[in-house]
Amino acid sequence: MVFNQNTAITRSNHLNDELYLNLTDFQSILSGTLDENFLIYVLGQVMDCGDVENIQCTGGKQQKKLEFTLSDINDSRLPCCIWGNLAEKLHYAISQEDGMVTMLLRFAKLGRFRGELQISNAFDASQMIINPSIPEAEAFKELINDDEKTLTSFQSNEDSQEDNNKQVDQLEKRGQRDKCLVRCTVYAIDMDWAWYYFGCKACNKRVIKTGTKVKKLNGKEITTHIWWCETCKDSVFEVSPRFWLHLMVSDDTGVSKIMILDKVANGIVAESPEKMLNGSWDELEDLTLIPDCITDLIGKNFTFGVYVEKENVAYDAEIYKVGKIYKERMTCVHLRS
Repeated sequence: MVFNQNTAITRSNHLNDELYLNLTDFQSILSGTLDENFLIYVLGQVMDCGDVENIQCTGGKQQKKLEFTLSDINDSRLPCCIWGNLAEKLHYAISQEDGMVTMLLRFAKLGRFRGELQISNAFDASQMIINPSIPEAEAFKELINDDEKTLTSFQSNEDSQEDNNKQVDQLEKRGQRDKCLVRCTVYAIDMDWAWYYFGCKACNKRVIKTGTKVKKLNGKEITTHIWWCETCKDSVFEVSPRFWLHLMVSDDTGVSKIMILDKVANGIVAESPEKMLNGSWDELEDLTLIPDCITDLIGKNFTFGVYVEKENVAYDAEIYKVGKIYKERMTCVHLRS
């Protein structure tokens, strides 16, 4: 379509509120195969939401930024970062909402930050609808409720969370699925578990190594590792190491065990899994071989955003999943001898 000086444009009398949804599934986004030049529609549950930050941009202008995670009904998760007025709008909505928050982002932008794929808004071009009243969102909520996965969003606003601070011994007394803040000390690393796992780059789920192929190309040996992804139901070749930390924590009331996965651990561990493994693609055989930057966590005090999930309530699972770690509340303490 070409416009010139003789082109006449008039407003149409036909009005239609239809959103013309063409939602992009999370698996396609996480696969990294989509053209980043095209804007997309995404719908999901808002999780692990942080604070609105003021970022100094090029030219001295400040922009509001909000980082969070979008989760679909299969628990696939997309890192998200929105800017400007949308950041403030979403953060305010979450602070006012007691239950689950869903978000539809129209004309969302695909991009990468420090090599990692993420969703963001294309500033004024993007449109955000919070808890949209559309069949797709209602079906999303129903499926999550049916599967008992109604995890609510963590916020880092201390005032809004202060009434949900819990002590360690209260975790086991929770009679229903919940989220809470727990201030505690890491007193040991649980060596019954490996500190990392290999995850599929398409769905982020754990994969199992099934074989290795070595072939010669131009006189050089090329090694290809083959993995099986149960979620994708296929052999995959693109994987990456992820944090899988199991920590033993305590406060004055008792002890407990927590698990910190993937990017949640990035804020407290100085090195990345890739750097610590130094190119190795082997599963950990000796569970006592833990890098210093992980054992350095022992003796430190953190505020963890903890999920009390179905497994903890119905089956007395003793390990609690951490959804967020609050950096502004970290202190270092000495353990009593």
